[in-house]
Amino acid sequence: MVPVTATIHRLSVDDVYKMVESGVLQDNDRVELVEGVLVDMVPIGAEHEDAVQWLIDRFAGVAGRPWKVRVQSMLLASGGYLLPDILVIDELPRGTLPTSAHIVIEVAQSSHARDHEKARSYAAADVAEYWIVDLIARSVIVHRGPLAGAYQEITTFADGASVKPLLAGAPAVDVSELLG
Repeated sequence: MVPVTATIHRLSVDDVYKMVESGVLQDNDRVELVEGVLVDMVPIGAEHEDAVQWLIDRFAGVAGRPWKVRVQSMLLASGGYLLPDILVIDELPRGTLPTSAHIVIEVAQSSHARDHEKARSYAAADVAEYWIVDLIARSVIVHRGPLAGAYQEITTFADGASVKPLLAGAPAVDVSELLG
């Protein structure tokens, strides 16, 4: 028997919007579109929510900050979109979705492998810093220096360490405080 190669039908962001309009997907379905492939997201737990809220308070609490903080919001990237836990971006005109960010943060509890895979997409989108808050290993993995779809510097910050973002005026993050 001759092997048959299955065709992959890549989707666009507009295709996903049409799937929601037609009822194939619901408004609250947690999916990302990665290089044209629709990927289900892992459900969020209480520890995850606590870490996200701590980060929101930390970054959004800076008086006079020139950046905006978005939470589980769409970032257009690599022929699709991602829904990172935290986006720190420049202010955009209303109705505009970001295509890059100063900092993207993913909180990983059961999504380790997937969050590490996302580094390529974030680097390709020229995201200056990509952080993975690893709740299991109790660390923050910081990716910096995006170049040609890869990060040039990856550093792990453990309990007791402090992460200073590259973004001017952004607050340092105490890993132990973040992880509770």
